[in-house]
Amino acid sequence: METDTICAISTPPGVGAIALIRLSGPAVMNIIQRIFQPARKKTSRFWPTHTVRYGFIVEDNQVVDEVLVTVMRKPRSYTREDMAEIGCHGGYIAARAVTRICLKEGARLASPGEFTRRAFLNGRIDLTQAESVLQIVESKTEQALSLSLDRLRGDLSKTFASFKEETVEILSEIEACLNFPDDYPDPGTERFLQGMRSLLHSATRLKESAEKGRIFVEGVKAAIVGRTNVGKSSLLNALLRQERALVTEIPGTTRDALQETITLKGIPVTIIDTAGWRKARGRIERMGVAKAREWMDRAEVNLLILDASRPLTKSDWQLIDYIRGKRFLLVLNKCDLPVKINRERLSQAIKNELVCISAKTGLGLIELEERLYQLLLGCPASDSVYLNLREQLLLDEIIGETKQAISVLEKGESLEFVTDNLKSVIKALEGLSGETVADEVLNRIFSRFCIGK
Repeated sequence: METDTICAISTPPGVGAIALIRLSGPAVMNIIQRIFQPARKKTSRFWPTHTVRYGFIVEDNQVVDEVLVTVMRKPRSYTREDMAEIGCHGGYIAARAVTRICLKEGARLASPGEFTRRAFLNGRIDLTQAESVLQIVESKTEQALSLSLDRLRGDLSKTFASFKEETVEILSEIEACLNFPDDYPDPGTERFLQGMRSLLHSATRLKESAEKGRIFVEGVKAAIVGRTNVGKSSLLNALLRQERALVTEIPGTTRDALQETITLKGIPVTIIDTAGWRKARGRIERMGVAKAREWMDRAEVNLLILDASRPLTKSDWQLIDYIRGKRFLLVLNKCDLPVKINRERLSQAIKNELVCISAKTGLGLIELEERLYQLLLGCPASDSVYLNLREQLLLDEIIGETKQAISVLEKGESLEFVTDNLKSVIKALEGLSGETVADEVLNRIFSRFCIGK
């Protein structure tokens, strides 16, 4: 119940300099007054909002810990309720002792995400902003953090609110035409079409931007594939800037896929070093080659490595044929040696650009990373937004219903046939903001949060 006062440790468990205990709810000030003893005995009992006091947490007249207590009175707090944050010494014992005393004095332990859930239910943030809080915590790169902060500031919420305002205006005018036909002898279908096409264009552009934003937040997988001994493991080590994979002159050293993650201009890229493509010798090697083929199919992009110091083999062409139609970058390795591959002929044959590198010396590595970035993104990072799966599905519904409404009007059918489509658009937009959302959806969203957030 929102009338409860909740309490939780907000900092990670373990040894550290400080730990933070959060409280929110109507009994916060009463609890603080009972358990906190200010260091200055003459301190006033009145505690203004957004102020910090130094003192001690006491239990049965015994000092439990030395603390700093910050008070934020409603509605100027994260949850729009009275809140307090107790900064005590880090470690396992002090934080648990202070939390136990808070619970003893009437608070209850908060459930995962309950502080943010209260912020949402009390109208401080909408559901899109609430979900951005979790994305901030889970951000793996600065670009992912930036996209999540844009959401928290309300940039995406304003976009959805604009969509809703446009749709409601169109629907209101259509319903007026239907309900008062004498007053609207010419309903102005073209005007409604123009408004819906504008909405569709904006929603489609948002979806395209979200595809780019997803890459920054969720990352991508890039499989390094090629024959044995073409330098796949050497390329992995070069991209990581460390010796991670075992490199030998013996063909088939890599039997299983090896994964490591790099950050490429803000994009988390998981690099998979796969087993060499050749006629397998033995059961284990067959399994490795099968796994390599599986990664070629699963990865968002493939780095197909060829040995530029040797003529192309039948296995090379088999790989090239298999990878056609996928998103891939053709990489000629060992370009520090005399090149024995006709680059222009090969580029024309596969209708794809080549990158010449030497994983051994680092030649062409920066160009390879730039080409990979362009292949993955192809637009400035500033043009990106992030939508989670729930939001993507609702946006797809908005686009689908808008297209259907446009189709109905373009066919010259009655206006009444588009009202249900527009109402569905409005319902989806309200689902995005959280104006209408089922409790089970909220439970599923906030259950992913950590306790104390």
